[in-house]
Amino acid sequence: MQQSASGTHVNGSDQGKLRAHISAAAPNGLRAVDDVSSGAGWGRAGGGSRDYHSGQDGARGHGGWPEPPAVVYSCHMNEFSDGTGRADIDHALTRTLHRRAVVQGSITLPAVPAMLEDYVTLCLSTFAALSVDFDDEQRRQLRDTLRDQLDQAFAGSPRSSIVITYDTPVGTLVNYHVRPEWTSIASTYDAWVATRQPPYFGSEPDARVWALAGEYPDPKACPVLDIGAGTGRNSLALARRGHPVDALELSGSFADVLREQARAESLGIRVIQRDLFTAHDYLPGDYGLVVVSEVVTDFRSPEDLRRLFELAVSCLFVGGHLVVNMFVARASFEPGDAARQMGQQTFSSMFTQDEVDAASDGLPLELVDVTGVYDYEHAHLPPESWPPTGWYEGWVLGQDVFALGRAEQPIEMRWLVYRRASDDEIR
Repeated sequence: MQQSASGTHVNGSDQGKLRAHISAAAPNGLRAVDDVSSGAGWGRAGGGSRDYHSGQDGARGHGGWPEPPAVVYSCHMNEFSDGTGRADIDHALTRTLHRRAVVQGSITLPAVPAMLEDYVTLCLSTFAALSVDFDDEQRRQLRDTLRDQLDQAFAGSPRSSIVITYDTPVGTLVNYHVRPEWTSIASTYDAWVATRQPPYFGSEPDARVWALAGEYPDPKACPVLDIGAGTGRNSLALARRGHPVDALELSGSFADVLREQARAESLGIRVIQRDLFTAHDYLPGDYGLVVVSEVVTDFRSPEDLRRLFELAVSCLFVGGHLVVNMFVARASFEPGDAARQMGQQTFSSMFTQDEVDAASDGLPLELVDVTGVYDYEHAHLPPESWPPTGWYEGWVLGQDVFALGRAEQPIEMRWLVYRRASDDEIR
């Protein structure tokens, strides 16, 4: 989309008159990073012209600018004879200064479609600071462009952004361009290996996982499925204890690190690099413990939670346990679209208690324990291993989504432990 507008000088004041038109298509060849859409939105406010396909600026002579009205000076007076005050003159000079600025900028924001009006306000405020104002039609077109790009980005992945770039040549003109970017969840975690220093999730196993595994006196009789194993924080510790371990991991880079470490320690961990929702045929149904740590926080819907529970049921022997952590909304809080979408963008997907209960309804799973993750891990991890990472405390308290103190947080990360019941028990 392109928009154009010209500024006119009327009776000693500047008044923007907007002319809008829509281009036939966005430029060819646009692509964002990784598995990214090529869609983009274009805009313009102010005078001048640009050929977006060739990238060449059109002529920007002063011939099209109206001459300012003549000003008659009157000696020994604080106002000019047409009534213009000194403050008006100073303001006009300030606007001229702003208009002669040449500015380039870029704003990258997580894609949260439900917060559309916040994006619109940010853009309008930014452009207004450059002395470019939008009328109702221009605002509508900006809003439509932002909406389209936000929807496209968020549909592509919960690891998505929109990038708003803009430039102002001399005059009352701003060109702006909105494009979506996204990466897959697997690619996001692959990048951690390339850009971060290990340990990525901490060096100790989850205290709740370790305690539950310790309830089995014979580790060999309790095979473990570690879903979303990462680089092996839980898998390696459980294998050292003597449990047969299958580690399911989506990220190829994480899986490679885990394989290398298991090989170095001669641990018989079977590493399966697959999405958990396509891994059923690779998993036997004889596990005594299924571990799902820091995985549900990447889910996109309650349906994903239901599919996880169904997979656990198919894999656990009767009497085995599923231990899973997730963000659960407090009883007084019903998360709206904005909260849920921001949660997905910050590795903090959230569910209501009703959604959690519905996801396990009718399945042979008995909820046997619920405890807060922060308090349990803080109390049971070795003091020298707390917090597990620099980002862990704020994240597990929900502060990556809601910039609030712990007492005001509307969500809580909880450990939930389920026992695999027999079909007869459920009936």
